[in-house]
Amino acid sequence: MRFAVVGGDRRSALLCTLLLQDGHKVHSYALEQAPLPAEIPKDDCLQACVYAADCVILPVPAQTGGLLNAPLSGESLSVDALIGALWPGQLLCGGQLGDDCCRAAQREKLHVADVMRRPDFVAGNAALTAEGAISLLMAESERSIRDSRALVLGFGRIGKPLALSLAALGAQTAVAARSGADRALAAVLGLNALEYRQLEGLIGDFDFIVNTVPARILSEAALCCVSPEAVLLELASPPGGFDRRLAENIGLRTLHAPGLPGRYAPYSAALLIRAAVYGAIRELEE
Repeated sequence: MRFAVVGGDRRSALLCTLLLQDGHKVHSYALEQAPLPAEIPKDDCLQACVYAADCVILPVPAQTGGLLNAPLSGESLSVDALIGALWPGQLLCGGQLGDDCCRAAQREKLHVADVMRRPDFVAGNAALTAEGAISLLMAESERSIRDSRALVLGFGRIGKPLALSLAALGAQTAVAARSGADRALAAVLGLNALEYRQLEGLIGDFDFIVNTVPARILSEAALCCVSPEAVLLELASPPGGFDRRLAENIGLRTLHAPGLPGRYAPYSAALLIRAAVYGAIRELEE
C-alpha cells in the first residue's frame, strides 16, 4: 500500500519507519525536522505527498486550534486545506479529528477513521500514559512511590490504570471521582474512594496528586491546603484540574504533561497507531 504521513511528532516519524519496514511505500509531509530513512521522501508539496495514497495518516491529536499538529515542521496548515487536497475514496486516519473535520472529510467522500475511538488504541494509550506519569513522578520527587500517599483525580480511561499501577507499586492510593459508580468500583479494587467535596479537608495528606479530568476539580482553597512537599501532575487538556499559575505562585511543584505517550515511549506509541491504522484498513476492506 501507499501511505502518506502528514505532520506529527516523534511518533509519526517512527510510524513512517514501521510502515516502510512492513514493505509499504511511504511519503511524508510536515516532518522535515524528523530523522527519516532515505527511502521516505520529505515532500515539499502536500499534493505530491498525498497523491495516489491509499491511506493518509494525521497525528494524535490531529490538530491544535484548527491547524495541523506539526511540531517537527515550520508548516502552518489548516485541516480544511489539508482535506481539500485529498481525493475521494482515500482513507483518512488520525486522532481526535473533531466533528468539523469529519464532516468536511465526508463531504469530500473520504473514508474516516479516528484512532481515539478505537478501544484497543484507547486502552494501550492510557496504559502508556499511566506508565509515563509514574516515571515523571519518580523523577521529580526524592520520595519513592512505595509507601507514598497518592491521589488520582478522575477514574476514567487514564485514571483507572494509573491508580491501579500506583497501588501495585506500593502507594497508598486514593481516587476522587464524581460518579458514585466509579467510586464504588475504586473501593472494590482496594482503593480509597473520595468525593470531590472531601478534597479540601484531606488533600494535605498526599505526596503525589495527578489530575486526569479536563475540568477544574481543585478549588483555590484546596490548592492552598496541598503539602509544599507534594508533586502535582496535570495530564488533562485545558482548563485542567487545577490553576497551575496559582499553584506555582504559592510554591507548589507542578508538572504539565500533555501527549505523554509521544514523549515517554514514542516507539510503543507508534506501534499502537500502526495497529489502529491496520485495523481501520481491514474494516474498510471488509
